[in-house]
Amino acid sequence: MSLWARKFDHKNGEDRICKECGSAYHTMKPINKCRLCVNKAQKVIEEVKRAKRPLKKPYPFNNRTNEAGARFCSIRTALSNAWKEYNKTGDKSYVLAHYEKQLKEAKELGIMEWIFDRKVPRERKNNNLKTKNMIRKEYPDTRGHYEY
Repeated sequence: MSLWARKFDHKNGEDRICKECGSAYHTMKPINKCRLCVNKAQKVIEEVKRAKRPLKKPYPFNNRTNEAGARFCSIRTALSNAWKEYNKTGDKSYVLAHYEKQLKEAKELGIMEWIFDRKVPRERKNNNLKTKNMIRKEYPDTRGHYEY
């Protein structure tokens, strides 16, 4: 018996016996489980992850009827009209009034609550930003700075 294990044949693959169910299978990767057992294990892992987080509430509008589509169509039309008015007059008040009306409606109908239900907590966002800021400080952007 040698000290070194036999190398896996990556070109041709190998016939192996599954350690979970005992069935024979051919693999191109050095794994000890057949595909069915790997899939079962992955499903268990996903179920455990899903069990940790409660289900998200359904969208406030019915998607099977055309209720949600009609609502978004009316919003798009009103926004288009607001931008046309802004381009004609240059007055932002019409556009801002439209946005305020839409935000107020979204809050009243529970849409904002539905949107923010799965947002990342601020702590995780701040942690990600720290690393990006550290990189920027250590390695400043030197594009366009030529010294001759």
